[in-house]
Amino acid sequence: MTILAGGSTNCLLDTGPINMPPTVQIDDLAQPLYRSNATFTATIHDPDQSSDSLNVTWYVGSVGADADCATAATSSLGSCSSQQSNDQCSYTPQVLGPVCVVVQVKDRYGATAEARRAFDVQDRAPTAVIEETSPAATATGATLPLASNLAFSAAGSTDPDPGDQNTLTFLWTVTQPDGTTLSVNTCPSAQTPSICSFTATMPGDYHVQLTATDASGMSNSASVDVVIAQDQPPCIVGFTPTSLQTIGFADQDTTFAVTRVDDDQDPYPGSNLGTFIWWYRMDTSGVFARLSNPYSSNQLDFGPGAFSTGDVVQVRVEYQDRVSRSFSSCDPNAELCELVPGCAQWVTWTVQFL
Repeated sequence: MTILAGGSTNCLLDTGPINMPPTVQIDDLAQPLYRSNATFTATIHDPDQSSDSLNVTWYVGSVGADADCATAATSSLGSCSSQQSNDQCSYTPQVLGPVCVVVQVKDRYGATAEARRAFDVQDRAPTAVIEETSPAATATGATLPLASNLAFSAAGSTDPDPGDQNTLTFLWTVTQPDGTTLSVNTCPSAQTPSICSFTATMPGDYHVQLTATDASGMSNSASVDVVIAQDQPPCIVGFTPTSLQTIGFADQDTTFAVTRVDDDQDPYPGSNLGTFIWWYRMDTSGVFARLSNPYSSNQLDFGPGAFSTGDVVQVRVEYQDRVSRSFSSCDPNAELCELVPGCAQWVTWTVQFL
């Protein structure tokens, strides 16, 4: 106590140390904020006590483009559901636009501090990937046969933002050798939009392009080129009788048949059938006469009595695909027509009837 002149007194009270409020600052992010899990951190300090004893609450949420994070009510943001510690909060944005982060700190004496910061949620473009699923299309850049069945899948396309992975849409564009675009009714599949499959019906270069787009409109493209060979002539590679010089019996059935044809569009047996044309002539010279063959059958039968003992007959079969190959350059007296070496485009049997 200090005694002052005039008899008055002045009391100096000892109130103890003064409490200093905490401080808080929201840190920068290591990378831009995307629609994937992000961890926000804060630098928190209290000059009077350990930060572990502080009461720290995080609020985080998306706000509209016109909203102000500085005045946004914490109740409209929501508490951080993944607060690992006082200085960390994890959050996965669901929509693009600003995200408001608020950290409130209170010490044991009731002193408070608050920090607010807005982060903009950005979007990343997907990665378009074309996988060739048809066996005929596995060798991109190789020349494939005409009428190859090609199939491509976009299932390997990805988006770095998990929220977008299941929202990808796919646009397929197939440019054909003549410059026209394949009908959208053919590619993609109506049931599975990630699949594009078609049959290459013309020779030349096919350009297949895929565009993958996420929910926010970000997109990316990929493409492959497939080369289709020119139409190849059909080749008769299986027939009976297997001997081209054969014996027939005038009183018995005589049968000729083609058992297999190689062709890029119309193989036999196969779902797409070309045309069998049968011819015959008496003896081994003169003009071949075409036989009536309304069903394009691979087999020709002569019944008993069709020929007489001592007759020599030549029977010929041709196979034509949808391009209707011309055989005018072949020798009409040849047993085999081989416009392409090793590829029999007609077969001629010489039959002596006994």
